[in-house]
Amino acid sequence: MAEEYSCPYCESIFESKDDLSKHIDRIHGDSGVLEGSKSS
Repeated sequence: MAEEYSCPYCESIFESKDDLSKHIDRIHGDSGVLEGSKSS
């Protein structure tokens, strides 16, 4: 029943958007593509 969130950069799957967000910050740096994470 749990939703899964897949990383847009790699094939990693996470159980929460928070875990996915932390993964992107940690592994893929500041090139976030999630909604609400636009940095100019």
